[in-house]
Amino acid sequence: MDSKVEILSPAPRDLWQKAISAQSGALLSHTPQWLDTICAVDGWTDASRLYLWPSGQYLVLPMVGKRLGGGLATIEDSFPPGWGYGGVISSRNVTPDELAVVIADLASSRNSLRVHICPNSLQGNAWWQVVPATSRRTVIWRRNAHAIDLEGGTNAVWKRFSQNARRGIRKAEKQGIEVECDTTGRLLGVFEELLLLSTQRWAKQDDVPVSLIRMRIRRFNPANRWPEIIKRIGGGVAIWLARYRGEPAAALVILRGPNDHYTRGAMCKELAGQTGANKLLHWLAIQDACQRGARWYQMGQSGFGDPVGFFKESLGAQAYPFPEFQLERLPITFLTGVARASAKHVLTTVRGAIRPFAT
Repeated sequence: MDSKVEILSPAPRDLWQKAISAQSGALLSHTPQWLDTICAVDGWTDASRLYLWPSGQYLVLPMVGKRLGGGLATIEDSFPPGWGYGGVISSRNVTPDELAVVIADLASSRNSLRVHICPNSLQGNAWWQVVPATSRRTVIWRRNAHAIDLEGGTNAVWKRFSQNARRGIRKAEKQGIEVECDTTGRLLGVFEELLLLSTQRWAKQDDVPVSLIRMRIRRFNPANRWPEIIKRIGGGVAIWLARYRGEPAAALVILRGPNDHYTRGAMCKELAGQTGANKLLHWLAIQDACQRGARWYQMGQSGFGDPVGFFKESLGAQAYPFPEFQLERLPITFLTGVARASAKHVLTTVRGAIRPFAT
């Protein structure tokens, strides 16, 4: 690693805030307030790092840590699953050479058992050039996310919608759909009700028990998390709800920051499908983002070539592949995978032995 680079941890908040103000793609999850919320809600500590070059150029890596084994080792995340995008922020576009310094530092012999990074998808190209190759101690997940460039304002964004999307929005407007936008948490309960309906649909699509889908959701979205976020970051969470003839049809959860991040969604498929409520909600949320001066409307992760991605692209979103990765002192992920495969093999063998005797 370049010995001329000064590293400070935790990162000084004044420089951190300047980087957020200067970077066009920064999100609420990149702010000190968001990191403080993670620490307060999930018991992490501030492990943010500032990288300062002699030229005055600097990067900030928002990151949290937890001590294990009485402090003998730590784990570090930017950010933990369910807490949005981490990665670096800078006063200008980051370069692969600068990211290489960050990775070399994170991979150095510190007391961190593993370091997990889920960077901003808009920086995916730069990260791909420097992230280490997959090995037993470096794990890379190829991710894909969609984002809408809001440059030019609402008129320009509208023109980039597909004809089908524009037609669906006009149809929704004629249906007499009632829309609310709440930043106080008042609509969290309604969103949860729609989420329960969605889990039933997802379970049927994946042919898995509903309880498994709900367990996965609760693992990354504990019920107490959102009220705490709303309480700690006033106005940072907006819940958009569409009702059709008094019944909830669809809802979006948007993180409002320097740019907006659509982070959660749920719907009653029958009502949303016949009214176009989802398209209308996104259009209203996009207009709101433009009016507040946002440059980007992040739409979150999608598969490669899946219906969710096609829906986002119909609204003018572009795909941004990026690497989510983990640097490990010990081959944790590899050993965990071996253990899971062995357990699955044993379970399959036992089921095979029992099946002939089943009635």
